[in-house]
Amino acid sequence: MRFERRPADAGFTLVELLVVVAILALSVGLVMPRLGNSLRRAALDGSTSEIRAALRAARAAAIAQGRVSVFRGDSAGNGYWIDGKYDRLLAAADSRLPVTIAGRVSFFPWGGSSGGRIRIDGPQGRREIIVDAVTGRGRGQP
Repeated sequence: MRFERRPADAGFTLVELLVVVAILALSVGLVMPRLGNSLRRAALDGSTSEIRAALRAARAAAIAQGRVSVFRGDSAGNGYWIDGKYDRLLAAADSRLPVTIAGRVSFFPWGGSSGGRIRIDGPQGRREIIVDAVTGRGRGQP
């Protein structure tokens, strides 16, 4: 096997390097706005899932403890109350992705509820959870 020596002028020219850097910058510029929208949408979807879990927990507490349990959204911040105890949403912990929750639902010891709608507003739109009065279960997005 024989090795050949490379000429002294082997390498890239400044123009070639600038073209590659320009292509990379253009690619990043096209991807970043979509990534930002995806993060905001993920925060809203994650917050909606957390609230659905909180509604299930409030219903389960009402049944297990034999008393009325109340869920109330925080329309001024990223959280909610269950029986007077405040919890912050993990999915919307970033202050640049605010999520507001509006609505109030009472859960009864027999598994039913007062019914109602919980609205979640975020920078990428709105989600709504509808709580059935007879079963106490929430349905809606996602």
